[in-house]
Amino acid sequence: MAKQKPTKAIYGSNGLTRGRFRLGKWGEKPASVKQATHDGDTVSTSTPLNVATRFLGMDAPEISFPIRTRDTFVSIGSQKWKDFWTSGEWTKMPLFPPLLAHLEARIGRGTKVAENHERWAKAAEDGLEDLIEKDRLASGKGLDAFEFFLAFAREVIDVYGRMLCYLHAHDDNFAAGPPAERRSYNERLLGEGLAVPYFIFPNLDPFLFGDPFDPANLAPAGFWKSVNKAKKLQAARKAVADARSNRSGVFDPSDRLILLPYEIRFLARKGSKGPERFVIDLGSSGGNTILRPEEYYSIGNLEDRLFVPKELVPLFTVNGWKVK
Repeated sequence: MAKQKPTKAIYGSNGLTRGRFRLGKWGEKPASVKQATHDGDTVSTSTPLNVATRFLGMDAPEISFPIRTRDTFVSIGSQKWKDFWTSGEWTKMPLFPPLLAHLEARIGRGTKVAENHERWAKAAEDGLEDLIEKDRLASGKGLDAFEFFLAFAREVIDVYGRMLCYLHAHDDNFAAGPPAERRSYNERLLGEGLAVPYFIFPNLDPFLFGDPFDPANLAPAGFWKSVNKAKKLQAARKAVADARSNRSGVFDPSDRLILLPYEIRFLARKGSKGPERFVIDLGSSGGNTILRPEEYYSIGNLEDRLFVPKELVPLFTVNGWKVK
């Protein structure tokens, strides 16, 4: 059996982020080695393979995810997932008792979780496809000419080789000028209630200047100053608050999303002991408290949860923060 070739230009494998590229282009043609080589440590590259993206600031319901395995993805609405929830297997994890009680109250007997998550996963997928196709049709561009604009924050690529970005149709697609709707697909999906917020430090805003790891910016006063002027972050928070007020999408009380995507992941991931990221309450501006990972649910509004990777917590604490 022939070895399967990767379909992505950047991909995660065995704990490493890897890449596969060709020599870059010179205008519309492939560059020669001399043209592609800028100096002794710079080569222009291009790729015929796909480059995956992961939208910043949001989390869409999962289409599929492994159940206590590393790589075998299972469709989220399948019988295997239904059995996982109804069997109570997930309750055997070493979860913080109050968190376990909180999840048990939402999951109940588990009979509705798989179908509920699948329904909203498909709605999010369809919603994004619809947004992109409407922009493409409005542009008059073919599939081979339509282009995206990507804005990056602090980290550009995650461990899976995906580019972390805010994404929307590039203005150059539109001969008559930029469209009236210029919000990213990230914000638009949040505003329609088709995704939930997932803010992770330091990827707060692509247009903030300065080093988020500078002690002056990590200290509570500097941190809150940066957060409060982060336009993309604040726009995303408002979009979520509006969706909840309007009872849109996953906030519809008659069919509310039972489990958040990151809850699905930490409950089903092989070897998981529960959530790992610490949390800051964005609704408590001016504070200096960091909550432990298992207390994320105590922050009621989803848009007020700012997740902090555990390896970065010491940088906060040495600059005036306290872990509760």
